[in-house]
Amino acid sequence: MQSRIVTLIFCGFLVTAFTAHGQSYSTDVWHRGNLFLFEGDTLSGEIKYNMENQSVQFTRDGSTVQAFSPRKILAFEIYDKIIQSYRIFYILPYKSQGTYEAPFIFELSYEGPYVSLLRTEKLELVVRSLPYMYSTYTNEEMVYTYYFLDRSGRINEFNGKKSDLNRIFRDHAAEIRRFVKDERLKLDRLDHLIKICSHYNSLVTK
Repeated sequence: MQSRIVTLIFCGFLVTAFTAHGQSYSTDVWHRGNLFLFEGDTLSGEIKYNMENQSVQFTRDGSTVQAFSPRKILAFEIYDKIIQSYRIFYILPYKSQGTYEAPFIFELSYEGPYVSLLRTEKLELVVRSLPYMYSTYTNEEMVYTYYFLDRSGRINEFNGKKSDLNRIFRDHAAEIRRFVKDERLKLDRLDHLIKICSHYNSLVTK
């Protein structure tokens, strides 16, 4: 009975810890960076972005804030205060879910000569299993969608399944399948998807 109570207390602590973790997101804060406008100007200052709303805000003095839609921007780069790393975003034409083609914000995660890796992000409520108990909890998390950009400019959304790699890398599908299996790659990890892109680029250049 006592061990059961200890387990319940411990799991209650885990729920609190998991729910509290990750409450500060990159979209919540201002980051130092540069904004490259479509008309040719470059703005240096603080940048705040939201990929879900497709909006970018800029301020130089902290008091006056300018808002920009993707139609007015070529790209922007920031030093992300949350993950303490540099990130670069490009505005690319994209046709999303059967809609007409429009400028869309993508983060460039990897750049290669034949295929590059892009991603988008949005906050979603995710249901997680609670360790040591037959229970679940809901947590707000940043969820990423990945895209492969080929040298012709075509953007292919990746659904996270191995079968979709056959479609995207159809000219070297067998080699990519073998590489994923041999390296035990997980298709929801950014670093593993970068390895796939790098391997594909090496195959094309041979």
